[in-house]
Amino acid sequence: MADGKGGGGGFVTGLLLGLLGGTALAMITTPKTGEDTRASAARVAGEVGESLSGQTNELLERGRMIVERARARVDGAVAEGMVAAEQQRNELQSRT
Repeated sequence: MADGKGGGGGFVTGLLLGLLGGTALAMITTPKTGEDTRASAARVAGEVGESLSGQTNELLERGRMIVERARARVDGAVAEGMVAAEQQRNELQSRT
């Protein structure tokens, strides 16, 4: 997006890949039991899920705002078109 208001998809992807890579490296290099490793993985998965949920809600809200602004612009254009049509109709009727 050339206007500098990108959605941050690249950042989120990089963040998730870094998180997954770091988790995998930590699991490989630390001497933990299977139960500890599963608990750690579950915790990280929960954190990622919460993060994605928050970002999803933010994106939905931004989408709603965009739709509301577009709807207002369309409503304004329709109203202007109706006024112009009425003026044109009045002008044509006055000529006859």
